[in-house]
Order: sequence, then C-alpha cells, then structure tokens
Amino acid sequence: MKIIFLTSSSTASGGSRQAIYLARGLCEKGHDLTLFAPEGSPLPSIDPSVPSRVLPARRSRWRAAVEAVLPAKNEPVVVHAFHNKACKLASLWGLVWKLSGRKSVVLLNRGVCYRPGNPLPWWSPGVDAVTVNSMACAKVLARIGTPRGRLRVIYNGVPPTRVSPARSRDAVRAELGIPRDTLVVGSITGDKPVKGVAELVRGAALAKAEGFSGRLVLVGASPEKWTPLAEELGVAELFRFIPRTPAVADYLQIFDAFVISSLSESLPNTLLEACLTGLPVLSTAVGGVPELIEGRGLIVAPGDPSALSKGLLDMAADAARRERFAASSRELAASCTLERKVERTETLYRELLAARGFPTD
Repeated sequence: MKIIFLTSSSTASGGSRQAIYLARGLCEKGHDLTLFAPEGSPLPSIDPSVPSRVLPARRSRWRAAVEAVLPAKNEPVVVHAFHNKACKLASLWGLVWKLSGRKSVVLLNRGVCYRPGNPLPWWSPGVDAVTVNSMACAKVLARIGTPRGRLRVIYNGVPPTRVSPARSRDAVRAELGIPRDTLVVGSITGDKPVKGVAELVRGAALAKAEGFSGRLVLVGASPEKWTPLAEELGVAELFRFIPRTPAVADYLQIFDAFVISSLSESLPNTLLEACLTGLPVLSTAVGGVPELIEGRGLIVAPGDPSALSKGLLDMAADAARRERFAASSRELAASCTLERKVERTETLYRELLAARGFPTD
C-alpha cells in the first residue's frame, strides 16, 4: 500500500511521537510509506528508519512536493495528515484529487480535545475519515458537525522501549535521596499551566497536613519554576522536580503510583507508559482518560487541589488497592498496544480504499 504521512509539527510532542510510532509500524508491515515534515522538525530524527522528506519552506509549495511522489492517477494512495496546518491543507487537496479523478483516500488525525477554531477541514467532502485517539475527542468533533460516520476512534499505543530503564531502581532512588521503603508517587509532566503542576503541589500541601509522607517525583517539571511554590507551601522536602529528559523509564520504575494532574488532555502517552509499567493511576477527569481508567484507578476533578489531596491520601493508605489498580493497568496496557493501533489503522485504510472501489494491496 502506498501511504503518505503529512505533518506540520515542529515539536517532538506526544502526538508527534504517535505519528512516528504508527509510521514505523506500517513500514514494518511492508507498506511503502513516506513521511513529509517541515524543515527543522525533529520528527524524522525520532526514528530515522522511517523514510522521510523535508517540506518546502513555503507552505504554498507543499502540495507540489507531495504530488511529486504520488503514484500514477490510476494507482491508489492513502494520505494521512497530522496536526492542524497539515489537516487544513489535506482537506483541500483531497477535494481537488477527487474532482481530478485521482485514486486517493484522505484521512485527518485529531489528537486534542479542544474545539477546532476552524471547523471547515473536518466537514470537507475531500476527507474520507478522521482518526481520533479517544471518544472524548470524537464527541468534540461531532458537536461541530463532523459526520459521525467519518470518525474512527483508534487508541494510542507506545513501544515497550519507552519503559525500558537504563539504570537500576536503587541507583535512581539513591540519586534522588529517597529511601527504598518510602512511597513514591510520580508523574511525567511539563511546565505549562495546563499540566496542573501548581494544583498538584497545592494538593500535596493539603495531603501533608493530613499525614501524607510519600515523595512526589515530577519528571519534566523544571526545579527553578516549581521549587519556590513548594517551599512557600512547606512541602519542598516531598518533591523531586526533574527537568525534561529522554530517560523517562529510569524514573517510571521507581514509582509506586502514577498521577496525572492535567487540566486538559486527550489521551496522553504518559498514561499508557504508566500502564505498561504496571502502575496504579490517579488522574484528573480529563479527555479520554476516564474512558480507560474509570473503575481501574482513581479519577478526581481537574483543577481541584483538595480532590488531588484526597486522591494522594487514598492511594497511599491502601497497598492492596494499589495492587488491584496495578493489575488493571497491566490489563489495559495489553489491550492498548502499538501493534493493535497499527493493525486497526491498516484495516481502516483497506476499508476506505475498498469503499471507493480501489485496490487494497
């Protein structure tokens, strides 16, 4: 199958990584795939084994660059667009290609749960399907008028290498000054307000007043940004703020529980990494997280330090409950694999080609 991936992303975000993981999986299944990314984008360097081309600096020339590698008009091609600008362009190109008789199917991908500023790409008759990573995201697009028949929920997956540590648990705990028998609640997060780090620090202060004595390790949270707030609230000794690092797995292995404190998400990769590690999950009720975690972990209201405080206390107080949640996380990880995502995407491509009367090989 000839497949084109088009991205306008210039960052190595979780959504960008999902596009690369999917591309690699499709290549491994023998498909002829080419990734188009803007100049300077870090995506091709995430996995150099994925064939890639650099898009021209001027966006007006992107279509010509893509069309230069398309097969002859009588041969089918799948074009899958990722990220906002790429989706806008592909929705227009798909219409042009249909009107010109090209055997193409066009898909857009949406990996965030906020309402699009411009609904037109999601309505375009040039688009055959829209892939989303959660029911929550699908509902947002349905509310703006995206035909429900186009919406396909395909949950994310992460490669096992993302949770393969390079150092021992004891070495990491020693580095952070955390005794072996101390409870560790951890998160893979960031500095943006939407990640809810401030709410988590405030929640920890409330939990400390109720007897919480564990440690919170926040990977991706800058010490210079968050240490002053932790000191102000008298909980600096509870926190370890770790700047952004590729060595995520080294820290995941020392966690006894995982927390997501975000104010908004769709379906974060970090949730799947935590489940693949077998961690019990405490999360705010954001995006598609409750779809997967409700009944399998603790769900609390977003933006509410007192709710996070209660969640921390509940998670710390009951080791048997943590183990039940951990078992549920492992079961969830087994059902949300990268292999399953690749298979479901490949099946969708074949369905769309067949629906248009095109060969599916």
